[in-house]
Amino acid sequence: MGDLGAWLKQAEPVLRGSPAGVVTARGRHSWPSLLARAEELAADLPDAPHGWVVPSDGGERSIVGLLALGLMDPAPRWVLGDPARWGAGPDAVADGELLVAGPHTAPPPGVDGPTYATASSGTTGRPKLLFGRPHGVASAVELYVDGMPEYAAAEVFATCAAIDFAAAFYMVVAPAMLLGRDLVLFRPSGWETAIPELAGRPGVCLAPPALAVLGARTAAGRRTFSHTCFVPAGGGLTPERAERISTGFPGSGFLTMLGSTETGLVTVDRAVHDDGYVGSPLPGKPVWLEDIGPDGVGTLWTRGPDTRFAVTGGRLTARPDGAVTTGDLAHPADDGFVLDGREDDLVKVDGVSVYPREITAAVRALPGVKDASVSVDRSRSGDRLTVIAVGDVTEDRVRDACRRLPAPVTPHQVVCRPADEAAYDARGKVLR
Repeated sequence: MGDLGAWLKQAEPVLRGSPAGVVTARGRHSWPSLLARAEELAADLPDAPHGWVVPSDGGERSIVGLLALGLMDPAPRWVLGDPARWGAGPDAVADGELLVAGPHTAPPPGVDGPTYATASSGTTGRPKLLFGRPHGVASAVELYVDGMPEYAAAEVFATCAAIDFAAAFYMVVAPAMLLGRDLVLFRPSGWETAIPELAGRPGVCLAPPALAVLGARTAAGRRTFSHTCFVPAGGGLTPERAERISTGFPGSGFLTMLGSTETGLVTVDRAVHDDGYVGSPLPGKPVWLEDIGPDGVGTLWTRGPDTRFAVTGGRLTARPDGAVTTGDLAHPADDGFVLDGREDDLVKVDGVSVYPREITAAVRALPGVKDASVSVDRSRSGDRLTVIAVGDVTEDRVRDACRRLPAPVTPHQVVCRPADEAAYDARGKVLR
């Protein structure tokens, strides 16, 4: 795919001759028709000193915006995200496909050339943009196609996640655009849009596991899905959930992946594990451990075309050699890695980032509390967060402390234990 002057220029002939297109609840839109709209949009864009914002919830309109930016030479800066947060004002261009970006979307000082960014979810209360090079997107897709036969064979890519979610952009939107394959964008409750497109065809579908379980209920007994691979977005795929998904989507399989907004895809496997094993490195992408302790546990690092190099606020996430870390602690096993926790103590609850240390700190600050812990139960269709408080405290006070966090948390369960009990066992494990 090479280095593009305009980062989508080499994909233009593929899209122009493709019989595929973008499918939403509003219907099917062919790639040639979307390309024509994008060319018209790109020809009339005014100057934008800080680049452009592509609305992440516009369906095929967002794809038109991405196509327009990908065909512009020289390539501009752009952000895929919420225009209300990252735009310069309320006035949309060409019915909302693109908005002028504000100065707060600029990359850190000293970063030259075209950049793109996707936004963090803001679940920590500190929304930020993570920057990459748009010309690396084609190389990333090439890496995925070469490293995963499922991507090379896929006729359809589908997701119910917002397309500014880094995994949705890299694992679904970008491959469909660059390969000229069907792209299905559907609402979390709108599986009736995706099921006919996935049935009987080679395809990749990215969805949070809890939502894929809901999709399995909708699809149950209708068709076979022997060529559909599910990518669990945000983690939380347990063997129990995998069984429910496979029952509703007969014959389907899984591509279980480890990655982050900063690192892109790191490891991949085709089995569902509950022992922390996250698979082997994506072929062609180096993955290694640093700061390895006596127990063999170290921090995962990688480099590649799908990594991000900077974040808003002036901080570079990549080292001068291009390496970035997932923040995961791991040790080698077989041909891959087993996770041993995270440096920042992050857990995912149905794809949403939750930081237990922030929760326990808020609860421990309550008068009368001696200790606190947080656990996640993934045995049901939806993740359930439990907060345990030890001491003289009520459930209402604990819930109020969780609501007052920078990113409010709503526990599914609060357990208050007497002061003579403990939140952790002698080995430091959370008592449930």
